[in-house]
Amino acid sequence: MMTTEQQDGAATNGKKRRGPKTYPTRPFEEVLILAKTIHDEGVSGRLRRLTLFDRLGRSPDSGPSRQLVTTSSRYGLTEGGYQAETLELTETGRAIAAETPNLGATREMVFDCAIGKFTPFQGLYEKLRNQRIPANDVLLTELRQLGIEDADCQDAAGIFVANARYVGLIQQRSGSERLLPIEQVLEETGHLVQESQDSASAPPQAQEVPVMNPTLDQREASEPSLHIDVQVHIDSTATSEQIDQIFASMAKHLYGRDG
Repeated sequence: MMTTEQQDGAATNGKKRRGPKTYPTRPFEEVLILAKTIHDEGVSGRLRRLTLFDRLGRSPDSGPSRQLVTTSSRYGLTEGGYQAETLELTETGRAIAAETPNLGATREMVFDCAIGKFTPFQGLYEKLRNQRIPANDVLLTELRQLGIEDADCQDAAGIFVANARYVGLIQQRSGSERLLPIEQVLEETGHLVQESQDSASAPPQAQEVPVMNPTLDQREASEPSLHIDVQVHIDSTATSEQIDQIFASMAKHLYGRDG
């Protein structure tokens, strides 16, 4: 049974103490800096907490630094609390940090970490997929229906939108921003990545050298030519039939034409 002092501590101004938030309190991209620094500076995916924040130029004991550590753990990127001596990358955190800033093959992992593992975010994603991004008040209403407290709705909405943008779900389509299904994003980005890989790995193609078929003019230019002038004198008394016979004979013997 709670004592009076415990009861007083559990309530302030007649309000019950709020439980832990059901959504991450920092955007995924902002928190990813911890995993990236551990990957780049640590050994075997581990780094002392004091060294980590020294590399980041931050106080390890400040409120924002502690929140970074806690939220990184909630996203599933790192293991170890804000008082731990050493922070360590999870298997997922190691894979994602290795490809940062390009998502590449880890885009689906990032979706699962940033949206899929949080019930309010997953629920909001399911409601909005394939639709235009609604006005802010509509987002707040949807989050309230998903169990987010009124005081947290604005914060949760901003983080959801930031995470969805980072994953690549929010894109301009048909003149407005829409929330695309992760399957479509994976299909489209995978197609582009595959095209790039195919292009990079394809052996260089030999340049086709056109086969030159010499034209009549080119053949004549390369071969000796013979020019013959033929003069025909037709008597003024010749009939038209005789003239036709003369030209028919010339066509036959000079140009190989019959008739």
